[in-house]
Amino acid sequence: MKFPVWPNPSGYRDIDLGLSRVYDLLSRVGNPHLKLPPTIHIAGTNGKGSTLAFLRAIFSESGLKIHSYTSPHLVNFNERIILADEEISDDFLNKILSECKEAAERFPKIPVTFFEGITVAAFLAFSRVKADLLLLEVGMGGRLDATNVLPKVLCSIITPISFDHEEFLGKTLAKIAFEKAGIIKKNCPVFVGKQKKSALQVIEERAQAMGSEAICRLSTVDYRLSLEGAHQKENAALAITVALAQKQFPVTQKQIENGIKKTFWPARLQKIFSGKFFEMLPKSCELYLDGSHNLQGAGTVIKFLKLQKNKKIFVIFSMLKDKNCEGFLKKISKEVDQLIALTIPDETKSRTTDEINKIAKKIGINSVAAKNFDEAFRMIGKCDGEAVALVCGSLYLAGNFLELNVTSMSC
Repeated sequence: MKFPVWPNPSGYRDIDLGLSRVYDLLSRVGNPHLKLPPTIHIAGTNGKGSTLAFLRAIFSESGLKIHSYTSPHLVNFNERIILADEEISDDFLNKILSECKEAAERFPKIPVTFFEGITVAAFLAFSRVKADLLLLEVGMGGRLDATNVLPKVLCSIITPISFDHEEFLGKTLAKIAFEKAGIIKKNCPVFVGKQKKSALQVIEERAQAMGSEAICRLSTVDYRLSLEGAHQKENAALAITVALAQKQFPVTQKQIENGIKKTFWPARLQKIFSGKFFEMLPKSCELYLDGSHNLQGAGTVIKFLKLQKNKKIFVIFSMLKDKNCEGFLKKISKEVDQLIALTIPDETKSRTTDEINKIAKKIGINSVAAKNFDEAFRMIGKCDGEAVALVCGSLYLAGNFLELNVTSMSC
């Protein structure tokens, strides 16, 4: 399904950080968060999803049944809740959402946000389907995130931290790191991705206060990766370190190698090989899709674009109003030959093409507007010579692309 009918999908980006409503609703549905399989809890700004995907592939190679919880979804809501390696079915999803809705609306009503409600529903689903391991991704922040209600976890992971959601998490890396480090549990190790010094110091102090080991030395990656981008080596190294260090589910080097090679995570410098829009491009033009939407993500994009020697670079771009559009475009500006601005359909928080073009032209990017993907790809379809077309700036734009491209999802 595109979105569930409860909690109110129209408010799915409304944020009210805190755990009291989550605990209250969990109590009414039988405290499913206390009945989960061993859990790896993952926070950070960038790389959460990719690190989770690497872990899921590695542990699946060892024969484990895996639950996972991620956000946001790209095309269908069911992508967020994986039960024993399968997307949750519409029937089961509706059943648990109905139970949670009835519990929340019982007097006195618990006014949960969209993310709080679906997180409780996910925990309820995870508690009813047998699995060996749960990979649990934080929605935003960590300390007050709806996922942060488990009293104990197998381990925590904090991927690289950068600026995002500053209005909720703080204006400095240290403050943001404080929120992310809130997932560290007593006597449960935390594995730490590459961090700026100010963020790392906060994480290490929190780990020490909780009596937990902070593991920052990562494994080397000698395997061929299925995911594009130099940053994915860091995500893979973090996943491999976790897989080897935890002792509850032993894995072999061969299982790690096979898992790393098979890992798939859409809209992270994903190369597109088929579909409606792919077919509109000349054979000399490669097509990629990326959901990066913050400054650290822009850093991975620019590294990728710099590798495209002697190719004309087209960027189909949109971004939400609460993201740093100017900062993102400044980072990639020197490598972009043509920016094509879009407005994300049905997204009230999407920037308009006029807003994007104004910012782009201010920093010297050649920018035009398109009404939709069809028009944007018709523009690129006229190009001569070697070229790369990259769709980026928002996971919601990426999801819209995947939905309309119909037959992509090749890695």
